[in-house]
Amino acid sequence: MKYNLKQIMSRAWALRRERSLTLCTALKIAWAEAKGEKVYTFNLEAERAAISSYLAKLAKQIRAGLDDIHALHKFDCLRAALLKGVDALGIAVMDGKSVGLCKYAIRNAA
Repeated sequence: MKYNLKQIMSRAWALRRERSLTLCTALKIAWAEAKGEKVYTFNLEAERAAISSYLAKLAKQIRAGLDDIHALHKFDCLRAALLKGVDALGIAVMDGKSVGLCKYAIRNAA
C-alpha cells in the first residue's frame, strides 16, 4: 500500500505545532492516522510511579490465589505500557485500551 508521504509529514508538523509534541511522537501519530489506526498520547513518565504501585497491588492479588483473568490481563497490559518508549516530554503513543488502563491504575493506586 502506498502512502502520501508529503501529507503525513505535513500532518506531523501540524500536530507538533498544535499540541507541542516532539517530532518523533507527532510522526507516530501521523503514520497511525494514515494507516487508519486509533492512537492516543499519554504522559507516561509523570504517572509511572502510580502505575507501578497499582501493578504491585495487582501482583499481590494474583499471587494470593485469585485466578481472575481480568486482573491478569490488566497486569499484562499495564506492564507492557510501562515498557513503552517515551519521548523527551515523557509522552508515549499507545492504543486506547492501554491509555484507559493507565488512567484507571492512577485513580486506584492509592
